[in-house]
Amino acid sequence: MPPKRKAPTTDEDDDDYRKKRNRNNEAVKRSRVKSKQRTEETQQKVNDLRVKNQVLEDKIKNQTKELKFLKELFLTQAQAKSDKLVGVNLAELLKSSDEEEEDEGSDEEKGSSRKNKSKAGSSRSSSKAGSSSKS
Repeated sequence: MPPKRKAPTTDEDDDDYRKKRNRNNEAVKRSRVKSKQRTEETQQKVNDLRVKNQVLEDKIKNQTKELKFLKELFLTQAQAKSDKLVGVNLAELLKSSDEEEEDEGSDEEKGSSRKNKSKAGSSRSSSKAGSSSKS
C-alpha cells in the first residue's frame, strides 16, 4: 500500500490544535491531582475510623470487665444477705443478663465468655452449696 498523504496544514490549524492539546493536558493534570487528593482523603478517613474502632473495642472490653466485677461483687453481697432475699433466684436473674451480653458480643468473644461463664458458674454453684450448708 502506498503511504497516505496528509493534507497540507496551515499555521492557523496548527495553533488551534496546540491550544486544544494544551488545554486538554492541563485538564488531565487537574483531574489526576483531584483523584490523588480524593484517594488520600479516603485513606485518611479509613485510618481515623480504624483508630476510633480500636478505641471503642477497648472501651467495650473495659466495660465488660467492670460489669463482670460488679456482678461478682453483687453476688457476694447478696449471698451474705441471702436470708433477706427469700424467693429471689439471683443466678437466674444474672443469667438472663449474661445471655443478653452474648447476643451483643462477637462470635469470637462468645466462645471465650462461655468458657469463663461455665467456670464462674461452677464456682458460684459450689459457693452457693457452701453457703447453704453453712446456714
